[in-house]
Amino acid sequence: MSSLLCKQRALIQDQQRLIYPDICKFVAILIVTCSHCAQCVSGQIWTNFLGGFQIDIAFNMPLFMLISGWFLNFEKLRSTKFNNYIYSKFKRLIVPALSWYIIYCVVTIHRPDPLEAISFYWYLTALFICDGIIFVSSRIIKNNSLCAVISTSFVLLCPHSDFVNINFMFPYLWAGYYFRKVLESSKPYLLNFIFTCSLLFGVLLSIRWTPEYTVYNCPFKILDLNYDMLLTYVYRFSIGFSLAVLVLSIIKKWERTSFAYSLAKYGQQSLIIYTYSFVFNGILSKMLNYFNLHTNAICLLDLLSLVLCLFIVVISVTIYKEADKWPFAKLILLGNAG
Repeated sequence: MSSLLCKQRALIQDQQRLIYPDICKFVAILIVTCSHCAQCVSGQIWTNFLGGFQIDIAFNMPLFMLISGWFLNFEKLRSTKFNNYIYSKFKRLIVPALSWYIIYCVVTIHRPDPLEAISFYWYLTALFICDGIIFVSSRIIKNNSLCAVISTSFVLLCPHSDFVNINFMFPYLWAGYYFRKVLESSKPYLLNFIFTCSLLFGVLLSIRWTPEYTVYNCPFKILDLNYDMLLTYVYRFSIGFSLAVLVLSIIKKWERTSFAYSLAKYGQQSLIIYTYSFVFNGILSKMLNYFNLHTNAICLLDLLSLVLCLFIVVISVTIYKEADKWPFAKLILLGNAG
């Protein structure tokens, strides 16, 4: 009886859940995984993926953070105890990150390192810290707009906040929160206007894009701030936001198609796809290095990366279904013991 009740509740939650943010997460994780597979296949960090432009780096992780900001609920945040909130986020983000890092070290015979353990799945660490900053600042500052300005200023001006790219990712949380308010409180024609603007600005900004602009090559360091660094930061944020919004608005238009619900289900499993992909690529990289089998050929690299990416998705979904049956496995691998 209790099992039937749980299934009914899950069905109700699925019906009430927004579809397009989950689809966006699946699209984002697909792009991220393809990019990582390209690095593995080519044996290089900067590859000929997407014809050598690697434009995906400009918006894939910002899209993830934008979607995270989409679900900010300040009424709930301000009524939740700090310990309960931090524990839930730690369980959801950090526990699976550490677990999969250990698995990665074991299967690839890689020597564990405490500092590397924190930054290996850097996005999950960054999201955990950003969520913590949002929580504390929202409890101190009751006005959301003022909270956004002060908390963002604090992150940007704080020394060493380039750790796991926090000062680059944090503004996207607030951007996602306000973008949802604009999109859902306005008339339908606004979606077409947003699509047109994001397409226009995205294309224009992409013309200038090179991998040299990535935050990995040019981090934002307030202690070394200069005009070029500030300009690069603004450019990176602008192209990331424009292309992320473009993807989101396209998916919003097609969210009620027949295959949308299936893609949304995969989007809900983005964490397991993200964490497992590093382990798979770690093993594959060892094999390719041993036999010296690498290619950086345009198109061929994209095709191989896509095939490997889809294989990772299939295996990840299988792991998800199996781990979901066991509370302990669900906790350490999926970040949810419930």
